[in-house]
Amino acid sequence: MPRSRRTTTPASAGPVLNGVALDSARPSFLRRHLRTLVASLALAGGFAWVLNEGALPLLPPEGTLDQVDWMLVLVGTLVLLVSIVARLVRYHFLIAPLASISIVRTFVTLCLSLGLLTFLPFRLGEMARPALLREKGKLSGWAVTGTVGAERIIDGVVFGIMLLAGLAFAKPHEPLPERIGNLPVPAALVPGAALVASLGFGAAFLAMAAFFLFRATARRITERLLGIVSARLAKAVADAVERVSEGLSFLPSFRYMGSFLLLTAVGAVTNIVSLQLLARAVGLSELSFAQTTVVLGVLALGFALPNAPGFFGAIQLALYAGLAVYLPPARVVREGAAFVFIFYAAYIGLVILVTLFGLVGEYAVSHRVASPRASTPP
Repeated sequence: MPRSRRTTTPASAGPVLNGVALDSARPSFLRRHLRTLVASLALAGGFAWVLNEGALPLLPPEGTLDQVDWMLVLVGTLVLLVSIVARLVRYHFLIAPLASISIVRTFVTLCLSLGLLTFLPFRLGEMARPALLREKGKLSGWAVTGTVGAERIIDGVVFGIMLLAGLAFAKPHEPLPERIGNLPVPAALVPGAALVASLGFGAAFLAMAAFFLFRATARRITERLLGIVSARLAKAVADAVERVSEGLSFLPSFRYMGSFLLLTAVGAVTNIVSLQLLARAVGLSELSFAQTTVVLGVLALGFALPNAPGFFGAIQLALYAGLAVYLPPARVVREGAAFVFIFYAAYIGLVILVTLFGLVGEYAVSHRVASPRASTPP
């Protein structure tokens, strides 16, 4: 009688599921992301320290919320929601030239990626969109990455132009304070930063357009430069460059580019209106449309920075800096503090709402695809 072969599993192999040893040595999620978590908490703590040292309140001073017009806050929050939705819907016109994806699918995906971008640190959420939208043989993650980069660059150009136009129509009060709160940062840095950011994003847009128009040349240059090191590496990088350039297919199309820019304008204008309504709700009725445009432009610069979870600190500092260009220091840290607090609470609340909608929508789409079709009786 033949002897049965016994299979032994080393003690270190861990538990066994269906005859397959599970690797218990794999680090936990917390351990794998511990450095990122510690760094993000340190960044958030750094922002909190800067705000505290600068006497820029995270919470509004006592009594400032007593006179708030909460009806205006509600209206301003709803207008802010319109702005967020417009900015999410517009992405469909960047992805449409690449693959036939429904606007509902795109919107649901963008709702999820907005939540990840907001609550993951250091803009790690930017990687969510390529991961969620790519489809094998239909749409590459590299092409989606190209559209994400293009969206960020165009936003930089648009908000930079708005910021410079706002500064041209609404001159900062003279002299600008030498400090923002108690921070040794002169408010005069805001116009200079606006100019530098506008020029930088403008140069990036021109480079993006040149990259798209001269893709073959870009590929040849990449292969020649990296070919000195490794022909295989050169080909891999050149392939990636070419796939990224596919994400810029919307550029020469008036239909797609025009629709994207129109919704971008809608999102920007409604964002300005929402900020004005929230400012009036806390008693800052003197802020004009042009001045609020400058505040929004500075806020856009804050959003472009590497972020702590929830953009904590970046939003507050950017809004305080924008307000300091037009308001007396005493009002910045009083009514301005109420404005900053209410905007931040409204924005984070809306992001959570939109993300939950994305989760529900993703479940509904997945459930519909996974459920078998009902058979039709003969």
